[in-house]
Amino acid sequence: MINKIILASSSPRRKEILENLHLPFKIVVPECDEDVDAALPPEEYVSELALRKGRAAIEKMKKTKMSTEDALIISCDTIVYYPEGNIIIGKPKDEREAFLTLGLLSDSWHSVYSGLCLINGDKEYCQTDLTRVKFRFLEDKQIEEYMATGEPYGKAGSYAAQMLGSAFVERVDGDFFNVVGLPVALMCTMLKACFQTDVFELADRLNGKVYS
Repeated sequence: MINKIILASSSPRRKEILENLHLPFKIVVPECDEDVDAALPPEEYVSELALRKGRAAIEKMKKTKMSTEDALIISCDTIVYYPEGNIIIGKPKDEREAFLTLGLLSDSWHSVYSGLCLINGDKEYCQTDLTRVKFRFLEDKQIEEYMATGEPYGKAGSYAAQMLGSAFVERVDGDFFNVVGLPVALMCTMLKACFQTDVFELADRLNGKVYS
């Protein structure tokens, strides 16, 4: 039984998406090893990290005496994947990496993969979603001006498709919210298939719940 929702993430984008779905939730920021073999296929890479985050959030809840059995833990990991070079692109470490990443993505298609895990009690369900994104041609000056805003930092692929980075996006093939950081359509499908519920029922039933 799901009586509360826990978002295992510090991402403001994921927080905003759940808020827009009118779901009541509490944030538990997971603390886990995110060192994953970059040679793994992107689907396995994001699934492994999403599962680690979910399990780490549960351990953190137990340490603080927060009940877990009736909680739905939502954990997610998102990466940008450049298929031509078989390159997994995470968050930029510095200005140089952000500049090189955006230059690489310019005038080409890339893939955004998310691993999504829903955990309730001893049940763990993990799936992946894929969205393809086409960037228009970017001049160096445009990249530099975008970097000066500070927006690329802390974002997989060095851009935010829902913010100023939208100016770079020419086409999207798949779930746009997956690019933002939480594949909503996949989450809804998993809720129905795994828990026989949906966001409307959960929002209606859980609003006003006290978390403990």
